[in-house]
Amino acid sequence: MEKSRKKRKSWQETSLGEYLQEMEDEMVTALGGQEPVARYWDAIVGDEMKDHVTLESVDETSLVVKCDHPAYSSYFRLHEREVLQRLARQFPAFRIRKVRIIS
Repeated sequence: MEKSRKKRKSWQETSLGEYLQEMEDEMVTALGGQEPVARYWDAIVGDEMKDHVTLESVDETSLVVKCDHPAYSSYFRLHEREVLQRLARQFPAFRIRKVRIIS
């Protein structure tokens, strides 16, 4: 976001929508390169995990998630294969080989 802020003059108006889009684009880039993995995370992990398992980072070969309780860490591990299959369907360029869970 600093880059886009630096491009503008301090006097230049920006709509709230444009500013929010820039913030979302930066978040998407930080969490998944050019692929908007963060945008689809809830659908990828499913209803049971979406409120308890958050995406920390992702790239073409690895995934880091944060679970808010050890029980959800175990639950995620049980369903890890399904999550990776959904990720692969949605983002075929990804070949995730390593999944790290942090609590």
